[in-house]
Amino acid sequence: MNPSRAALVATLCVVAFASAASGGQPTRPGVGGTRIVAIGDVHGSYEGFSGILETAGLTDARQRWVGGHTILVQTGDIFDRGTGVRQALDLLMRLERDARRAGGRVEPLLGNHEVVNILGDFRDVSPAAFASFADRRSESRRTRAYDDLVTSTTRRGQQGTLAPRDTWMAAHPPGFIEYNAAIAPDGHYGRWLRTHKVVVAIGKTAFMHAGIRTDLPGGLADVNRIVAEDIAAWDATKGAMVRAQLIPAFATMKETIAAATAEIERIDVATKARTPLGKHVSHSFVADLRRTAAVEQSSLLIENGPMWFRGFAKWPETEEPQFTALLARLGLTRFVAGHTPMPTRRIMNRWGYRIFQIDTGMLGGQAFEGGRASALELVGDRVTAIYTDRRDVVIAGRADSGTIGVAAWAFRRGSPPRD
Repeated sequence: MNPSRAALVATLCVVAFASAASGGQPTRPGVGGTRIVAIGDVHGSYEGFSGILETAGLTDARQRWVGGHTILVQTGDIFDRGTGVRQALDLLMRLERDARRAGGRVEPLLGNHEVVNILGDFRDVSPAAFASFADRRSESRRTRAYDDLVTSTTRRGQQGTLAPRDTWMAAHPPGFIEYNAAIAPDGHYGRWLRTHKVVVAIGKTAFMHAGIRTDLPGGLADVNRIVAEDIAAWDATKGAMVRAQLIPAFATMKETIAAATAEIERIDVATKARTPLGKHVSHSFVADLRRTAAVEQSSLLIENGPMWFRGFAKWPETEEPQFTALLARLGLTRFVAGHTPMPTRRIMNRWGYRIFQIDTGMLGGQAFEGGRASALELVGDRVTAIYTDRRDVVIAGRADSGTIGVAAWAFRRGSPPRD
């Protein structure tokens, strides 16, 4: 994610309160003494991800799980921009299995970049990420794929819409076909991704990638259900379109939307002319096509939906009462989220520890200048920000001292671009 041009500005105030002044004490973030570690946006930074896992004591130098009963929550956006996406995915999938055997738990959540890849929007995939899926048969697959496109577009009378071979090949580099297949519903990573939630609550702390509006109806389970239904509907309709030879299996989101729109128009014309519609056409199929063509208004892509919402970082201070009411309605005491990179490249919080923002631009480089890997540790009352070179205690906790360190961050509204 790129930092906002109208950057979030934070001012740190640390105030010590005597333990007797218990009125402002934070509630327990975990379940009893359970240790929870949350890690935000990775964006293909395998080195940053593996490094912070080791620093946080979850893995050893060989990336094996040593976290015992710890709960690791990864709040999404493993995908895109960086070169180590496949390595990071493989590591997270293995840790999920190993943690379970050790009595721990790994909760990988869906971020907006997982969702856009599921849909086939690959604009932020690095060439190196595609290349990591290439093998000795990639060139023959690409050649065959283009030949199949020529055949299908000619059959539909749409050959004028097909890009020249050289242009198409440049846009579909070696590894593209394999990458697409790997994140498809029946692909190695695709099956795994589609089992993930958008938001998970552990005790009274909710973890998610982006955030939710204060006027969002329903509860957290409804957020997970609606996103899962929208993904399943997209998958089902795309599969039906592939079987009807309207698109190839590797069609991108843009190509799928265009094909759905064109098929709706064809069916409308044929219906008015009372000509055959085709054996694949039914009332439900047309309804599914319309839903697919309008996917940008679904929970998966809409700006203020649960995959893209930035209110946790951008809300004005006047929104605090509405947020407090949201927490009360959901039975929560706080949210932990990523999605919006912090301009300080440090974990930040606002409104008395009730929102923690943990995206610190792990990938670094030109994408996130000055970015660093980080993790947020919650153990009982104690809250600690972990970096590869230091640990900052945000809340000391009653078990650790007679005082509670309070870090209150003030935010200014920004307008970050797409992440």
